[in-house]
Amino acid sequence: MGSTDDDASGRRSIGPHLAWVEPPDVLHTRIDGDITREHVKELLDALATFPRARGIYILRDARGSGMPTREAREALVKGLPLDRIAAVISYGASFQARTLLTMLDHAMRVLRPRAARFVFVESEAEARAFIAADRARRA
Repeated sequence: MGSTDDDASGRRSIGPHLAWVEPPDVLHTRIDGDITREHVKELLDALATFPRARGIYILRDARGSGMPTREAREALVKGLPLDRIAAVISYGASFQARTLLTMLDHAMRVLRPRAARFVFVESEAEARAFIAADRARRA
């Protein structure tokens, strides 16, 4: 099972990864290595802490990211509450990870046409600029 611990800064360990909430609507993650089904379950638990009425931005620091296992991809497709996700913004992802996540995005859109979109940028600053622009567009 995973080793979820919260530290004083509000950062939550999910296996080798970290996740933390940036109010009002960002779940920031730092991915280090491969992602398992257990990690996905713990990520979904973190998403459940957000108020229901708010669209959530998942901000992924993917510079140290490995690949999600097949079981993790299945858990994401089935369990990610896409109706609550404004966007998933990854920065620093490898070409291989971007390709795989783009295919996952297409699969989610087949199953759930109103799915949140996956966005890939090079830097955290670009990711935050995307979030600010998207918030303004939604206002």
